[in-house]
Amino acid sequence: MNVFRRCLKKEFGKSQYGMYVTMCRKELKEQTDGQTVTLSGKAVYQDMYNHVRKMGQEEIARKKERLMKTMLQAFQIGKQFSFVFFFYLMASFLLIALNLQPGVTHVSLMLMGLCFLYKVYEFVCNRFCFVDAYLVMVYKTVLEKVSTPDTSCKQS
Repeated sequence: MNVFRRCLKKEFGKSQYGMYVTMCRKELKEQTDGQTVTLSGKAVYQDMYNHVRKMGQEEIARKKERLMKTMLQAFQIGKQFSFVFFFYLMASFLLIALNLQPGVTHVSLMLMGLCFLYKVYEFVCNRFCFVDAYLVMVYKTVLEKVSTPDTSCKQS
């Protein structure tokens, strides 16, 4: 599971997350090319906004902190993948160059290959999660909107 999906399910629950994904896909299908996305009129934004505005400022601050950590984690997964790929290649060449017993070399390469496949799966899941990334950005916008005081209603 990608980190965005895990974060959203933790914040809203599985059923609410599923509803957001369905709503998001519907909104994205209805959208025409070249049209700018405005979040304030969208059903996902409105539902998240209604959910978040009931919270206290301390809870909103904690949720913003968790969301930032999730976004950082997603960024680090993408950034570290090139190192993981390079390390896998070098370790494989080293194992082959050591000319160990064939059984040891094959088992070692197979275990490293399984670990590498897991990292590839993690990278791909986090790299190509458009709907989850869209939902996280909507959630981030909602948290920012709710946490900042509305200055348009101030009187002079």
